[in-house]
Amino acid sequence: MSIGLLKPGRLLVCSFLVSFFFFSGYSFAPTFAAESTEKKDSSDTKDSFNLILPYKDVTVGQGQDVTMDTEVVNRTKNPVRVGLSIEGIPSGWEVNFHSRYPSYPVRSVMVQGEKSTTVEFKAKVPEKTKPGSYEIRVAAKDEAGTTSQAEKISFQVTSRKVETGGLKLTSQYPVLGTPTGQTLKFTVDLKNETNKPLTASLVAQAPTGWVVRFKPQYGDTQVSSIALKENATETLSVEIDSPARADAGEFPVTVRARAGAFEASTNLKVTLKGTTDLKIGTSIGTLNTSVTAGKKTPVPFLVGNAGTAPVRNLTFITKKPEKWTIEFKPDKIDALNPGDVRELSMEILAPARAIAGDYLISLSTNSPDASKTVEFRVTVSTPTFWGWIGALIVAAVVIGLAVVFVRLGRR
Repeated sequence: MSIGLLKPGRLLVCSFLVSFFFFSGYSFAPTFAAESTEKKDSSDTKDSFNLILPYKDVTVGQGQDVTMDTEVVNRTKNPVRVGLSIEGIPSGWEVNFHSRYPSYPVRSVMVQGEKSTTVEFKAKVPEKTKPGSYEIRVAAKDEAGTTSQAEKISFQVTSRKVETGGLKLTSQYPVLGTPTGQTLKFTVDLKNETNKPLTASLVAQAPTGWVVRFKPQYGDTQVSSIALKENATETLSVEIDSPARADAGEFPVTVRARAGAFEASTNLKVTLKGTTDLKIGTSIGTLNTSVTAGKKTPVPFLVGNAGTAPVRNLTFITKKPEKWTIEFKPDKIDALNPGDVRELSMEILAPARAIAGDYLISLSTNSPDASKTVEFRVTVSTPTFWGWIGALIVAAVVIGLAVVFVRLGRR
């Protein structure tokens, strides 16, 4: 039927319907799109963590070990505790997750917000394992949430040893601390994971001015290379000397071993605590002073920190003659940083009847970080008044003796 044959009423209804659906399409399309987006967003739930295993299909020989770093990545801003489990372990196999340094079996890890934690997956294949394919399932679960992940690792066990391709260098205690200027000794294990003997050269990358020496574990001979038997491990001592004036802090030292195309490295960290070196003296360089008996005399002196670590809560103690009084102003220094020098006053009061002469005062610092003791020589003089009194007494005694001698002489 052509439009021209439609009646006017029907034509009006058709026009209305076409207009309605045409404009309705534009008005409903955004709503439909919004609903689709909302459904998509609600279905896209963010996992709290990711479990990353670098190798999923491994070929290993009978009696060999498989070790790989496994990373747990926290995708949230809050700490996440992830439980780890291993299923389907073949009979006789030793399979577990271990902490890196030191190596302990672990069943869960706590990962800080937006950080990652690395553990070692270790599998030991028994010598009598039949060649063939084996599969182990690794599972991880957010213990406070709903995220869980699982990975499968396939092991192709062969009757022949697999060339693992190189060297492995590890340290059970890679972080050690010492005062500045001291020698620090690390212990590292260098393993030859090949089926042939190797000779590995040893090098270290340390901060400028530092000295690194390699020695056998039981020996004092410095070495720059070491011979390794096939599938053997040698333990080495790494001695590190820091400069005497090095600042306190953490310093990385990288140790590398190389044998042909094979190379291994491990990162050590030296934590320097710094040293304290207190100096006590006067501006003129002498440790002696003069006071008058019965009169409080201020004696200025200096305290300095020539070390590389701060000295905290510094107070002073003295050993002095009996009945003497000594006060300090100020009586305490909260913190004396490296290079700082402070001037203090030591107020000395000798008793009024003190005998004139030289006395020794022992001055010691008291701090949990450092100590220092010096001796001050104090010369005591008597006041003029008492001097005249003493002179009169002496004169009276002399006169008295003279009178006695004169009288006795007449008799």
